[in-house]
Amino acid sequence: MVLGSGWNSVVNMMEERIEIGYEKLFGVSSTVPGHKGKLIVGKINNKPVTVMSGRFHMFEGFTALQATSFIRVFAKAGMKSLILTAACGALNTTYRIGDFVVLNDIITLLLSPDSPLVGPQFIDTSCVFDPCFRAKAVAVIKKNHIRYHEGSYIYYHGPNFETPADKRAMKILGADVCGMSTVPETLVARSLGVKVLGLAFVTNLAFVKHDHKEVLKEAEKGSKKMKILLRAIL
Repeated sequence: MVLGSGWNSVVNMMEERIEIGYEKLFGVSSTVPGHKGKLIVGKINNKPVTVMSGRFHMFEGFTALQATSFIRVFAKAGMKSLILTAACGALNTTYRIGDFVVLNDIITLLLSPDSPLVGPQFIDTSCVFDPCFRAKAVAVIKKNHIRYHEGSYIYYHGPNFETPADKRAMKILGADVCGMSTVPETLVARSLGVKVLGLAFVTNLAFVKHDHKEVLKEAEKGSKKMKILLRAIL
């Protein structure tokens, strides 16, 4: 599981956990506020779980290959399923701050030319998020009466937030939410045969002024629901 901005409270429900800093593991650490930069191994619901508390972004200076290298390591170690979480900005005007989004697709157009893929070049991306995984997430959300949507996520490099013109263009392309992660990781995981579930939490509305402190503040408000959702899915 990869925890995005504001999702770190999920770590508190892990039992028998062992934490290792990214710097000790990889020689580098995440520099983004809200990303602790730790690998945590433990249990949730008595099931073994490995959690990346924070991720690497390309706007931090990492290449796409470097930012996704941990997925290759985990896949080689036997990872079969991956939950990617993220904070996101809403492009769809029916979405509200505090809504969850079960991702059903990604838009990769803004990722080029730095591809995270190595090896086979023409992977099938007709269904990047596992349908059974998605259905389980939706069932849990409905059972707990959590407001949600199913939508598409478009990648934006950052580190600046999107301009109004960027947002209008991305909306025309069919994106419901946008963010600076998730897409490279999804592509790599799928290329390795790993089942992926993408969960995003709306922390800001695209067509109003916002900053990263606001993102973290809104994500913290949703932490209780995040825990309920992830515990039930696992």
